[in-house]
Amino acid sequence: MGSAAQMIPQKFTAVIFPRLLLALIIFVGSMLVVLIFGLLTYQIYFLNRVYLGVEIGGVDAGQLSRSETRQLVASQAADLLSQPLTLVTDRGTFTFSAEQLGARVDIDRTVNTAFAVGRQGNLARDIRVQLQALNQPVKITPIISFDTGPANNALLQLSRQLDRPAKDAQLLLNGTAVQAIPAENGYAVDIPASRELIRQAILTRNSAPVTLVTHTTEPAITVVEPAKNTLSKILSAPLTLTFDGRQWTLSPETLAAWTVIGERAEPAPGEITVSFDEAAISKYFFDLAAEINRPATDAWFDIDENTFTLTPIIPSQTGYTLDVAASVAMLKNLWQTPDVHQLALPVVVTQPAVSSEHPEQLGIKELVSTATTYFKGSSKDRMKNIEVAASKFNGVVIPPGEIFSFNRYVGEIDAANGFVESLIIQGDRTAVGIGGGVCQVSTTAFRAALFGGFEIVERWAHGYRVSWYETGSIPGLDATIYTPDVDFKFRNDTDSFILIQTKTDLRAGTVTFNFYGTSPGRTVIISDPIMENRVPHGPDIYQEDPSLKPGQVKQVDWAKDGVDVTVYRTVKEGDTVIHQDTIFSRYRPWQNVFKVGPKRSAVSD
Repeated sequence: MGSAAQMIPQKFTAVIFPRLLLALIIFVGSMLVVLIFGLLTYQIYFLNRVYLGVEIGGVDAGQLSRSETRQLVASQAADLLSQPLTLVTDRGTFTFSAEQLGARVDIDRTVNTAFAVGRQGNLARDIRVQLQALNQPVKITPIISFDTGPANNALLQLSRQLDRPAKDAQLLLNGTAVQAIPAENGYAVDIPASRELIRQAILTRNSAPVTLVTHTTEPAITVVEPAKNTLSKILSAPLTLTFDGRQWTLSPETLAAWTVIGERAEPAPGEITVSFDEAAISKYFFDLAAEINRPATDAWFDIDENTFTLTPIIPSQTGYTLDVAASVAMLKNLWQTPDVHQLALPVVVTQPAVSSEHPEQLGIKELVSTATTYFKGSSKDRMKNIEVAASKFNGVVIPPGEIFSFNRYVGEIDAANGFVESLIIQGDRTAVGIGGGVCQVSTTAFRAALFGGFEIVERWAHGYRVSWYETGSIPGLDATIYTPDVDFKFRNDTDSFILIQTKTDLRAGTVTFNFYGTSPGRTVIISDPIMENRVPHGPDIYQEDPSLKPGQVKQVDWAKDGVDVTVYRTVKEGDTVIHQDTIFSRYRPWQNVFKVGPKRSAVSD
């Protein structure tokens, strides 16, 4: 029994087991061949098809060819691109399709992605993916891209509807009606920021409404009410300007025409301001100044030589000068005080130096100085000019300390001022001109000041010695003038007013200047003339003058030797010397000049 039992396993081991092993190997090999063949057949079948277990957009795409897969993706793309996307703003909502906002489906990439499942080039890995797909489907969504162009266009279209610029506050003036228009904020769609939100929504397939990014813009000018209130008050009534009981009225229409509306730069930018056109108001006040302005006029007097009673010849007048700059500033300041409708004009009042009120207070009570010169034998025209010139000074009053100017009072030496043609010194010769004889008057005025002990400020000698000025006088005490440059001036250096009275006696040939006032008790010492450097005059000169009759001779210049003349003056008050003057004159030599009539023409036989 024991040997038989041992014999069976040995036989099984030797015969049966190898056969079973062979059969197993054959089976396994057959199965492997079948598996390989099956895999090979599977790969060949799906060579141009999507593997089983691949879904596109939730739809089974297994076994679909590339063209069929493309058709599937294309049909899904149409649905995706037609999906609405709502854009939200605080001024309304706007709905567009995804395609209108730039959504695009990349069909080729989506198809390639589906075909790439199980086809990565590693057989073992690819087979594993293919087998896994059979149990766990691979889900592919159509690939969406974003094109910025349509989104930009859509947002630009919206911005044209929604955007509005900020509006500055305005102040409108229609005649005298004032209207304030308040400022408005601006509104703008932020296209780049809003486009990014749309892109994110499309790429993430988020169908929730997209709230666009918008901005509020501030206006530059926002404050208008203060200017409106100010301008309304100013234009509510006429503005009255006053001075010295007179009135000038500026109507609201005029004030409105002058008003300038602007913007404040500093210190409060953004505020509307109102002001007046400075050029316009300056012109108004310059024109008004021409109406108001007048110089202060000193009184002129006549005097009774017996009682020293003064009678006004020309009454004094207060001077007025409108301060244009101050007037302009005053009107500009009206914007700070808009409730004021009456202003006093800034006029500078100048009192006359010599008032016709209370002339007894001027201290004119005695004769202080007098001088007379002689012109008997002068031509009628020369005497006329002397009379006219002397009359220009009759009644003049010189206040204490004031400088008397001969040219100021004599005025222009012309026909309009009453002067006529006569012989005058012109250059180095005597000629016919307007005003010959006026220097007779200036010489007389000079001597009255000289003898009265007054301070001599300006004096010029003639170019040559004139016989009229040496009649009854020593040489060297003449004074020439030539307006406006050559003048005779002296200062009233006393404490009282000086009244000038002139007298012209055409029959006697004299002109006199009398100075009345209060005598300071001065002593005036005039030296004898010192005559030096004599230069003999030349030969007589004869000049033909067609205005004379044949053979007629008329002397127009008288010969004088040239000479330097010096006269000294000493003025004292008590024992005190207050003036010491050297009066120097250099006279050129002068020839006799004769005018002669033309010679008679010869008569032939």
